[in-house]
Amino acid sequence: MLILIKLAAIVTIVVFYQTGKHNGENGIRWAVIGFVGYVLGFAIAMMLIGETFIAILMACITVYFTRLQLLKMLAKRKALN
Repeated sequence: MLILIKLAAIVTIVVFYQTGKHNGENGIRWAVIGFVGYVLGFAIAMMLIGETFIAILMACITVYFTRLQLLKMLAKRKALN
């Protein structure tokens, strides 16, 4: 179980870092935002539900929507400039 949790966290960090770098932003900042979102989503789901696989799924869904929101904010900022 622990390996799956860590693997999902690592994938989240890599995806957010690459997305940030691809869009000309600070990749480390994006990676930290993604990791914090994953940890919070996982912790809240574990407290409410208690099932590890469901908590991982909920954390991944949280990360997905976080990434969408960051990209939307970036597009809005670039449109204003």
